[in-house]
Amino acid sequence: MYEMTFVPRISEIDTNGKAKITALMDYLQHVAYKHADQLGIGHQQVFHKGLTWLLLRYTVEIARYPELDEVLKASSWVAESGSPKYTVRDFEIVDENNNIICKATTSWLLFNYRKRQPVDYIDYWSNYSVEEKRALNYGFPGLQLPKKIDTRQSLRVRKQDLDINQHVNHIAHIHWIIEGMPEKTVKRYELEKLEISYKEQVFHEDDITVESEIQKEKDNETIKAFHRLIKGKKEKLVSKAITHWRLQK
Repeated sequence: MYEMTFVPRISEIDTNGKAKITALMDYLQHVAYKHADQLGIGHQQVFHKGLTWLLLRYTVEIARYPELDEVLKASSWVAESGSPKYTVRDFEIVDENNNIICKATTSWLLFNYRKRQPVDYIDYWSNYSVEEKRALNYGFPGLQLPKKIDTRQSLRVRKQDLDINQHVNHIAHIHWIIEGMPEKTVKRYELEKLEISYKEQVFHEDDITVESEIQKEKDNETIKAFHRLIKGKKEKLVSKAITHWRLQK
């Protein structure tokens, strides 16, 4: 298990005075990067072998959003995947009172970018071991696509959306999904759970369309939305997601 301390900065605070979900996911991404490096399977250690890690699935639940200058502790560990094809990495963020405010689970594929094919991570990870603890009891089920389109948002990938692998960073998809939601929804509700499946790499100047189906519960306190992210004229699926929203307090 690996731990790091983070303090939300002013640039990471939204219009409601709370840390953005993308800021929390950025903390988790950084602690995962540092832990992988410590384990000897970080980007710098595998890239020269023609390998890189690709994120397949991400599920995150937020109990509450921290405020500016709160001291947070983020932790990450490798959990049992039951497969040589992908690894599972879990996360938690706790506040100063040790209350869990965010937890997540992810699955990753070790990919040979020269041969353009996945490899068995166990062949390259000599000291592979797992923690019995799980942040979320989640089995990565298939995600439903929108059955009807309530909103549609088009955009083009910018240079700043790219990461160290020269493709779009996974957090950019979350920016796009939020951008595709109606403004009145984002003002009244906050994201409490996100499930996303990454299907295709995205690159600079790709044209992306975010299509969403929005279901409001009868009590008007929760919303569930289904999202499809496609690229180009051929509408190739790059990711699909389900978001759960609660009424802001």
